[in-house]
Amino acid sequence: RSNLIMGLLLFFMSDLHAQTDSIKIPSNAPEINFETEIYDFGNVRRGDTVHYNFKFTNTGNGLLSINDASSGCDCTVPKWSHTPIKPGESSAISITFISDEEGGSQTKEITVTSNAKTPVKILHFVGYVDYSEK
Repeated sequence: RSNLIMGLLLFFMSDLHAQTDSIKIPSNAPEINFETEIYDFGNVRRGDTVHYNFKFTNTGNGLLSINDASSGCDCTVPKWSHTPIKPGESSAISITFISDEEGGSQTKEITVTSNAKTPVKILHFVGYVDYSEK
């Protein structure tokens, strides 16, 4: 029984090693480089809307395509251009935070997926919503 477990363990380890060896990042791959990955909007009142542009540059060698930008909350809405970004060019992911239903300290994550060498980036949108009456 222990030989069977050891054999299976070795099989899966060798398969994993073979998979990681076969992943090659092409030299002409795009790369996404954000000016900042964290934005602190400070203090706002409940019901306020906050806008921010997470600016980025394609620092790679191929066309960069943003496949998706999503948040786990309906209160945080990302928008981006679906036009591929050429090497050396810049664009932005625009974030709108609607504080109607939120209060207190806020930390929102926006997951950005693309065809870049680093295909997933997490942006952070933080601040405080004063939920006392206006």
